[in-house]
Amino acid sequence: MRIGIMAMVIAAVGLNLSLLGCAQNASEKRAASPTMAERLKQDSVTGRVNDIGARYVSIRDDAGETSRVRVDDQTKMDHVVIGDQVKAFVSDDGYASTIQRVGP
Repeated sequence: MRIGIMAMVIAAVGLNLSLLGCAQNASEKRAASPTMAERLKQDSVTGRVNDIGARYVSIRDDAGETSRVRVDDQTKMDHVVIGDQVKAFVSDDGYASTIQRVGP
């Protein structure tokens, strides 16, 4: 009897926890949050989005320099539009692992 009740309680708790994971939409799950390794090992580019293509994002920094970072399906990226202030964490081969909006 006790084993049955414990099994039901564990099943109910597990179901509730799995439903919490489903409550997030796709954009919340892919929210751009760089890992500590990205912050320490990768270069970053900060500036305004100048252009957005299918496989790249062009960012113009405060000095007027434009950087074109490559993106792919693995890139974690906030919803950004031209004119947004962003920070991109870029690997040595030019791919952005994370692009997040910063500031207002």
